[in-house]
Amino acid sequence: MQHVHTHQAGWLRWTAPVLLGFLLSACSTLGKPAGGIDCTASDASCHYGRFGLLWKAVDDQGQVKAESVSGSYEWRSGIAVKGDHPPVELAYLEVNSTLGPSLGQAQRNGNYYEVRAADGRVYLAQDWQSLFDLMFPVTLPADALVNWMKNPNPNQLPTLPEHWKWQNSDGHYRVLFVQNNTSGRIDLIPQGKIGRE
Repeated sequence: MQHVHTHQAGWLRWTAPVLLGFLLSACSTLGKPAGGIDCTASDASCHYGRFGLLWKAVDDQGQVKAESVSGSYEWRSGIAVKGDHPPVELAYLEVNSTLGPSLGQAQRNGNYYEVRAADGRVYLAQDWQSLFDLMFPVTLPADALVNWMKNPNPNQLPTLPEHWKWQNSDGHYRVLFVQNNTSGRIDLIPQGKIGRE
């Protein structure tokens, strides 16, 4: 039987010991929304690329803990309209490790947010930030990162909180951060679009 987790998770204890997923999951209870997103629609954002995450934390005793992971991602998002119902925002992210195996998937279906670990554990939240807070040991700017996924435009980079900054060099995006005793970076490298090639 699967357990649904809605409380603060430990340092991604649902991943393999050395892997940190940007967003993780296997199949969804709602079905894979990627199939319900029309990547040719004008309001859709569908692309794939590579990612990396590196962070380092220093505790009060001066001990340093560092983690990193890299791999590939596939992002799809759009708006679903069914009959007389209000439009529903859909989003789907699949993350794979550098060696190829899927780390999992995460999704949004309207006000429903879900991540499933490869071991079957389920993480639910009310918004992207709550979902990220369940997943990561540091507070990441979820809305800014998701907005970048929706529109990876070098001329319209989402606003980041204080102590975070964007770097962009020839389509290689990097987010640098310093938060209390933690510092690190997130690398995002789009490689192509889905459905419009």
